[in-house]
Amino acid sequence: MPYENLKLVVAALSGEIYLARINKNGFMGDSRRIATDDCLRATTEWFMANNKKMIAYDHNSKGKKPSLFYTDNLAKAERILEILQED
Repeated sequence: MPYENLKLVVAALSGEIYLARINKNGFMGDSRRIATDDCLRATTEWFMANNKKMIAYDHNSKGKKPSLFYTDNLAKAERILEILQED
């Protein structure tokens, strides 16, 4: 798969992350592969390699500012999950 016109995109129906060639009309072509696990693994490794605990994006979508958190502490992870499930 040549690298030009390749993007990581989230499929609206399945929620999977694909590495896909984007057509001129802006849609995924037939040349694509699921990359969800690879993206999640690389993101986790990025947090670990860069000693990061949190990142936030300047991109604002509908008044929301997305953030990602990382911990390898199970007790902290459970507390964070409890907070996130309050919504």
